[in-house]
Amino acid sequence: MAWSTFVLISFLLWLSVAATNTTINDTFLQTWWHNTGEINTQTPVQAGNVRQSHLYSVQVGSSANGPFYDSFAYETIPRNGQGNILIPGDPYSTTDNDDGITIEPDVNITMAWSSFLYSSDAWVKVSRTDGSPANSSSVVIRPTNLDYDVADSNGDIVVHVPYTSFGSRFSIEFQEDLYTYVDSCSTDSSTECGYVQNENPHGFSYVFNYTESMPIMGVEPRNALLIFAGPFPESQYVPVVSAESSCVVDPGFVGTLSETTASTVVFNPGVYYFGATNHAILSPSVNWVYFAPGAFVKGAIQFTSNASLILATGSGVLSGEQYVYQADPSQGYTNSENNDDCLRMWSGHSTSDVNQTFLVAGPTVNSPPFNSMDFTGDVSTMTVQAWEYKQVGAYFGQTDGMENYPGSHVHDVFYHSNDDTLKTYYSDVLIERVVVWKATTAPTIQFGWCSRNLTNVTVDNVDIIHSRYSSNGSHPSLIGANQVYGTSETDISTADLSNTISNITLSNLRSEGISGDLFRIVPLSNIQNLRIENVSIDAFSAVTNGIHESQIPVFTDAAGVPVQISNFVVSGYYVNGTAVTENNMGAGSLGSLNIPEDFAREGGVTIV
Repeated sequence: MAWSTFVLISFLLWLSVAATNTTINDTFLQTWWHNTGEINTQTPVQAGNVRQSHLYSVQVGSSANGPFYDSFAYETIPRNGQGNILIPGDPYSTTDNDDGITIEPDVNITMAWSSFLYSSDAWVKVSRTDGSPANSSSVVIRPTNLDYDVADSNGDIVVHVPYTSFGSRFSIEFQEDLYTYVDSCSTDSSTECGYVQNENPHGFSYVFNYTESMPIMGVEPRNALLIFAGPFPESQYVPVVSAESSCVVDPGFVGTLSETTASTVVFNPGVYYFGATNHAILSPSVNWVYFAPGAFVKGAIQFTSNASLILATGSGVLSGEQYVYQADPSQGYTNSENNDDCLRMWSGHSTSDVNQTFLVAGPTVNSPPFNSMDFTGDVSTMTVQAWEYKQVGAYFGQTDGMENYPGSHVHDVFYHSNDDTLKTYYSDVLIERVVVWKATTAPTIQFGWCSRNLTNVTVDNVDIIHSRYSSNGSHPSLIGANQVYGTSETDISTADLSNTISNITLSNLRSEGISGDLFRIVPLSNIQNLRIENVSIDAFSAVTNGIHESQIPVFTDAAGVPVQISNFVVSGYYVNGTAVTENNMGAGSLGSLNIPEDFAREGGVTIV
């Protein structure tokens, strides 16, 4: 199809949709819309527009029989249509540097999502705008344990979403729209493997035909559709917009928010953009940013307040789509490999004399250009309280989940992530009810990169609905602890025996489809009382590539004294529905657990 024809069809479709949308805002249901939706899967959208799904139309009702109300279907694409560029806005600054994205643009991968608020059961109607009928028999809802009812309705499908105060975050997947990721390597001798594709001869890693030596690493929707149903927020998390303490931002270009004297910054429904060489550095007076339902903010947020409570609330979107990968504000927002200075979607500075809580409730973050959140300074005085938080479009590498500082409680969140997703680097942390869509890099649960004193951490009820690892590097695992940052994993004398990791419970973990291994743990500290309970893995990738194998090698300190492990217990571990026991736990067996004899002795690492 010629580009001019594509643009014309997109415009006509946008015109017809925008002219007829009807939303709802009552005590039972709230949906929202953007009249500047732009259907465009190839290039950056206009600054004042919002990328709209090219394939899905979503409506929501409070009854199976309607009426149904429009709910905007957002869309995100790899690299946001900019290409792999180094300089903001410069399409000629392309590079071959690794940004974590490989074949995805060349095989037309997209991710759509739609959000709404509800206080009773809801029914979500999905139509395909390409004219293809949607059929319930071809639909899978993930996590599959939700067991939602899906019905046909005149060429559309309707999904019943029972109300829960925890909200619901799920994927609607059409089986005729699945894409199979195939790897270039079939052995575990290399950590430099990658995906190949046979669709676009001019694209990345094209092969004419797949061969038997190219294993399948994952199966995912080519055009994902995520649904985020959230409970209405408590009134204390919705500011009084008319109050003198509120700074209400005008839609359109936002130059600076560093001079306001208000304590609250409000983004009402509308589209806002800071540009590719700017972000929101808030004045010290601002301790609250509110994203109203229907607000779409292209930018990143940096707090400078030392208030005891800083907040980011509301069901709007914060999008990093205008930034290049690893945008560095100190270098004009150009690409930089200086991890310390790369732009975060959320950032701030914590001081030792103030205990601060970062409270995040409701926002969706799209297309982070690097780690999604980091605070500098004395983070021992920081904690995080987060719920109803969603991260989508995390195609770039190093798009971690949020930091969980000491005492944090994070629950009812969704992460699309291409690096460490659930960071458990600090003590007294509770993470629960999380849905994860995992990309190619690093484990889902991470507590490594240095030796740590860590205790009292619980991660419970995690559904990994997709994971696809392209190589045997960087711990392709549900649970991981990487080696000391910047060193080789073969340097086994980097443990610090003055540190101990203790009283860790990782429970009710479910990995659907092809999965990484259960754990890869480099023990940089002594380990006591670590329990992995009730784990289900659907399947491993090809055994020959080694990704399936769990490992916990023997590490020592610089003097050669080995790490001590006691009461490391794995219980209720299932692979493809079969229980893993002492009889089938080993490397080469069902459980694929490679446990050194030093750790397998009584009281060390055990399987029950």
